[in-house]
Formats: sequence, C-alpha cells, structure tokens
Amino acid sequence: MKKVLLALALLVLLSILASAENDSATTGPYKVSFDLGVPHSAYNITVSEPKSTESLSGDKSTIYGIKIRNNTGILNFMDIGITYHDIARLVLTSDELKYVISQTLIDDPSTSNVDTATRTIDNSSGAIGSCDVTESGFKIKSYLAGYNLKTDPTRTTVTITSFEPWDEGTLQLLKTIHVEKIAGKK
Repeated sequence: MKKVLLALALLVLLSILASAENDSATTGPYKVSFDLGVPHSAYNITVSEPKSTESLSGDKSTIYGIKIRNNTGILNFMDIGITYHDIARLVLTSDELKYVISQTLIDDPSTSNVDTATRTIDNSSGAIGSCDVTESGFKIKSYLAGYNLKTDPTRTTVTITSFEPWDEGTLQLLKTIHVEKIAGKK
C-alpha cells in the first residue's frame, strides 16, 4: 500500500512540475527569460516596439518593453522595461535605487502604504517598493522594482512593475528573471 501511495504522490508531483514552464521573450537586442511557476497558457506575453527618446542634456536612450498579462484578471499584469542609454551613467547603489523607488511611489497621490527594500534581482543589486494604488475606488497592491544589468550596469537599467499578488507571480518573477544582451544585436 505504501508503494502505491508513494508512486501516486510521485506522479502528482511530476505532473505539477511538468505544468510549470520556463518562458522567454526577445525585445530588441535583449532576451528576457523567467519562470512564473504556472503553465504558459495562464498568461500572454506582448512585446512592445522600442521607443527612443532624448533628455534635456542630450542623453539618448531606448526603452524596450514586455507585458505579461495573466489570463484570469484584467488588472493582473507585469511590465518589464529595459532602458539602454547611449551615454554611460553613474551606477546607482541598491540603497539609492530604494530611495528613487520610494520617492516615485510617495509622490503619486493615488498611492498609500509605501514600503521599500533592497533586493538582489537577476544577480544584481536592486530595490523593490510596494504600495496600495487607489484607482476608481479600487485599492490594488502594486510593486515597482529596478536594477542595473550586471553585464552593462552603466548603460542598461531594468524596471519591473507588477500588479500580480506577491506570492502569485511577482516574487516568482523577481526570483527567476534573467535579462541578457544578444551578442551582435544592436
């Protein structure tokens, strides 16, 4: 009887593991991979066209975007933005990133209950903030994270915005995201 129950438990475990899928998307010269711990059929991935801009000081940058939308709710989505700067910049420490995220969230009048922390993301020093966003009478938990790409920290920044619950998508994305520049692509 124990062998039958053990075999049955093993089959259930293997089917659960088989249903989770690693995924990836390419945007411009970047490949973004992650594992949300759920089947790919549970969400859709949309890659945005790159947007180029120039700051007042002449710093040109290009933003590449990926949206991951959960199929179970209109407000359940995550955005990944990769910004490449043509001119090298100073690299912000995780504490400085934490401060920037905190100020960004606090300055928005629709947010409350702001909390921030430093965190390693994609093997890089980063930071994350959470807040409650009130929109049209609805209160939604939101997350904002950022880090400098380890392989190009002076030029490439990754930001993640998530409206997925912490334990149902956001944490898993933060733990598994990996962004890499594809060799030879501009």
